[in-house]
Amino acid sequence: MVLIKRKSRKKNNKAGEETVVKEKPRKKKRRKKKILDLDSLAKKLVQDISEYTGMNTLQLPDKLKQKITREILDIVITSTSYKPSTDTILKRISRNRELINMIIAARMLEELNEFTDEQLEFIVYYGKRMIIPEISRLYRILIKKNRKDLISYLQYVWEKYGRPSPVKCPKCGFNAIMPDYTCYICGYTVTESYIREQISFEEKLREFIKEASVAELLEVLEYGFVFVSREGIKTPKSKIDPSKIYYQIYLKPKDKALIKEEISNRKIPV
Repeated sequence: MVLIKRKSRKKNNKAGEETVVKEKPRKKKRRKKKILDLDSLAKKLVQDISEYTGMNTLQLPDKLKQKITREILDIVITSTSYKPSTDTILKRISRNRELINMIIAARMLEELNEFTDEQLEFIVYYGKRMIIPEISRLYRILIKKNRKDLISYLQYVWEKYGRPSPVKCPKCGFNAIMPDYTCYICGYTVTESYIREQISFEEKLREFIKEASVAELLEVLEYGFVFVSREGIKTPKSKIDPSKIYYQIYLKPKDKALIKEEISNRKIPV
């Protein structure tokens, strides 16, 4: 309590004072906001969500259904202080069906070791970009199952969501030969001669020789190789776009002879 002195209310008594007792205002206690426990909610709703999303039909293990349900709730529940009804949650799942199907497919591929035909079909047809990190493993599984129909569709998935290369693998048929000459899908390694043939190297080299400056031609001769992509040839010192696939091709004597001939035609001694 605080004691405050103030002047008396009497008109002619300036010296008179009275003591007034003033209490401090009490602070109102704030109610703590309840935070929604998504783990507990996932346990309560796992059966409803599994039935609604088809996880029961896919015969997934209970532990995996629980894990996927928890991940789904992270997507469809935007506030941790408000618990929507089950019907609201299912409606939100419906609106995000494409993403949720991708999650189910990706988690199946990551967690399971054995697959039914129905599970593999769901993974291939609905996994889209989320199965790309495991696409090599998925390809091997489909080979063992002899599911050529799914492999054909998986090629489409790779072309649309993966990192297709300019060179097709002669073993698996995917456009997936990487800069180290190995296939990202099946692991097969090709030769430099195969790369040269597939990307029409000689034609691209002739175009490069016509358009390149003398300095660039001399650079290529000095280093003895070039980088080749779908678009054309880059010199060894050129900046390489990391989003594109380039192959390092070493020059053969006949390639160097063409370059020297071009420089000579420009009347500059080599």
